[in-house]
Amino acid sequence: MKKILLLFILGTLFLYANSVEEQADSSYSKGEYAKAFSLYTEACSKGSSEGCYKVGFMYENKQSVKQDFQKAFEYYDKSCSLGNKRGCFNVGVCYDKGGIVKVEKDYKIAEKYYQKSCKNGFPLACYNLGSIYQYFYEPEKNSKNSLALYEKSCDDGFLLGCYKAGNILGKNKDEKAAVVWYKKGCDRKDTESCFRLVDLYIKDIATQNPDNYKKLFKEYKTGCDKDDTVSCYKYAVLYATGRGIEQNYVQAKSIYERACNLGDNASCLEYLMLDDMGF
Repeated sequence: MKKILLLFILGTLFLYANSVEEQADSSYSKGEYAKAFSLYTEACSKGSSEGCYKVGFMYENKQSVKQDFQKAFEYYDKSCSLGNKRGCFNVGVCYDKGGIVKVEKDYKIAEKYYQKSCKNGFPLACYNLGSIYQYFYEPEKNSKNSLALYEKSCDDGFLLGCYKAGNILGKNKDEKAAVVWYKKGCDRKDTESCFRLVDLYIKDIATQNPDNYKKLFKEYKTGCDKDDTVSCYKYAVLYATGRGIEQNYVQAKSIYERACNLGDNASCLEYLMLDDMGF
């Protein structure tokens, strides 16, 4: 009976906190910062992680209250303890890079906060943790973890993670796998990933036996005719470089344009470069 009563009370507090938080959001969106701050503080006291985060945010950004980085840090920490991924990230940054408050740099503590944030779906936390593992915190031991975190940050929407995953795989001589991650970044319009992807495509062609170019020409053309954008890109490269066929920039540009229209950003870049050159 006591357990049921406790669950009922906790559920009531949760619903109440959410209701107060919604009122706070409404006030904040109207620019009524003093009212919003009061409501967020109330929601936080009832266990709302977002309420605590917003109080910290308002302290940090001097919205209706005197700027106080220490209090902001404390509320971010409290929001993290309640499961707020952005609060965890902000505290992690302080221990990693020296954020809004001066705390002693401690990668082990930063790791703990980034892990919480990353597990809750905040891709920049995954990326930052990957960076710590790669460069600062036992890099030899954590190299695989670093790669996995960059890949996760990429899959969760942080494009630089795609680029970094490709870089690690490229350095490990696994260029086939590197292409996968560079292409993920390039497909989402990360220019650096596109440039690296292009380099690997061209390297793949350049290292082929010249006797194979005519065979590759037919292979890439067949793939491109089926709307495979990678085949189109490589097909265009053969025209642009005169491998297996007479060099023809106009034809290369036309093929790049086709692949670009199919959504291949690497081909879009090549098309624009040839267009700027007057072809």
